[in-house]
Amino acid sequence: MKMNELQAAIFAARGMGASDASHLMSLSPSAVHIDRALTNCAISYRNREYIADQCMPVVTVANRSDKIFEFPVETMQQLADVSIAGNRGMPGEVKYSLNSSKNYSVSDYALMDFVSNDEIANADAPLQPKVEAVEIVTNFLMLARESRVASAVFGAGNYGANTAALAGASRWDTSTSDPVQAIEDAIESCFVRPTHLVLGGQVWPKLRTNPAVKGYIQSRAGTSAGVIPMQVELATVAELIGVERVVVGRAKYNSAQEGLAVSSDYVWGKSAALLRVEPNPDPLMTETFGYTYRYGGKAYRNEVIPDRLGGAMGGQFIKLSTFEDDVVIGGANTGFLMTTVIS
Repeated sequence: MKMNELQAAIFAARGMGASDASHLMSLSPSAVHIDRALTNCAISYRNREYIADQCMPVVTVANRSDKIFEFPVETMQQLADVSIAGNRGMPGEVKYSLNSSKNYSVSDYALMDFVSNDEIANADAPLQPKVEAVEIVTNFLMLARESRVASAVFGAGNYGANTAALAGASRWDTSTSDPVQAIEDAIESCFVRPTHLVLGGQVWPKLRTNPAVKGYIQSRAGTSAGVIPMQVELATVAELIGVERVVVGRAKYNSAQEGLAVSSDYVWGKSAALLRVEPNPDPLMTETFGYTYRYGGKAYRNEVIPDRLGGAMGGQFIKLSTFEDDVVIGGANTGFLMTTVIS
């Protein structure tokens, strides 16, 4: 063992040579510690901001399929002759219709995972194979529903004529665009006033930094929530355009084929939708863009199915299932879709 000059001087002052010093050197950290799994940390990546429930609220139903009664939109828009001729005149009668053209019919969705008893018995803390299996399978089902609702909310076919594809200088990531005016114009195209503005995850950063949007907010003396914010927030945009809530679809999915490197992409695209959302439907007069009809009450039916055939010690299948149908109800009367709002 070689010593530097300072070490040699220290040992010489103590009357010790190099052979003696070798017995006094401290042990290295690796000599006194054997690496093992941390008991309070395991890495996992999952979407934490699903917005499907905020766009198409869940309605629990007692049957797998049923009809939905609907009054035509013109029922509340007809101008009637309400005058009465003379003191013995009879009032006119209103004319309207009712149909049940809409219906829901739930589809079955399910996934499962096999957890061996050997895996359960040998798992180191903090791993809990059964708990993790439930969480992972649940996330798969939730992500699938998020994708279905995103397809409905950002599907141009669900809005009739109430849709517009932005281009060029009108897109919100250009400095000359005015998203606020575009949104206000879209609101006026709806029969009932929308309550929610739904934005794709890539859209929100461009909207909040748009010069026109910042100008509208920062030019005011204050807001109902207090002083002017340093940055444009969801609540300030909601107040600015007169809706109850602005929600952002930040969920991501792997768009690469199985076996290839992960390529994260947004479930919600480069669109913006104005929606009328009524979380608790009125049995007589609901005005909403759409609902997710769920049979059975529970969000997910969780089953643990023993299996003695799999592996040397057997195991358990963790199975989760749900029964749902995402139905667009109000469509163009309750919403407006703007696509390609950013480049």
